[in-house]
Amino acid sequence: MNQVIALFDRLCLVLGWLSGFIAAFVMAVTFTGVVMRYLLRSPLMGGFEMIEIGMGLIVFTALPLMVRNGGNICVTVLSDRFSPLWSRITTFLSQTAGAVLMAFISWRVWLQGERLLTYNEVTMELRVPKGLIAQSMAVLLMVTAVAFIFCALEALRRAQTRASAATGSI
Repeated sequence: MNQVIALFDRLCLVLGWLSGFIAAFVMAVTFTGVVMRYLLRSPLMGGFEMIEIGMGLIVFTALPLMVRNGGNICVTVLSDRFSPLWSRITTFLSQTAGAVLMAFISWRVWLQGERLLTYNEVTMELRVPKGLIAQSMAVLLMVTAVAFIFCALEALRRAQTRASAATGSI
């Protein structure tokens, strides 16, 4: 199981790097568009669409790494006062809820992508199929759901490891 988690963490890291490359691409497109518009009096064709698609992909490619690193928002008004056992239980439940929500949203986005593909919806200038964009985001959301599942399993494993250490058995 540790090898699977390590491999998945590498995938999340690769997606994080991809997010950074997409951000650099969006920055370059923005810079090029501004230069072309003001110096050459001609806008970059499809520049707005490239930025629009890139901004969406930045978010969805970064989500799995953010979840694995525990970068999601955590409200600790009550949880700071929980016992270690109760804290692990609530962590497991919240990570599982995150996985369920991400899987549900992924499913709905996938269906929307299917509809867009059925209607042959494409972007105006670049003619990129909108359904493929939506379905790629759905896949990335499913990867995020798996990241939540691994975090939930790790919370359970921490509980089992501490319980085994307390009883003196492994």
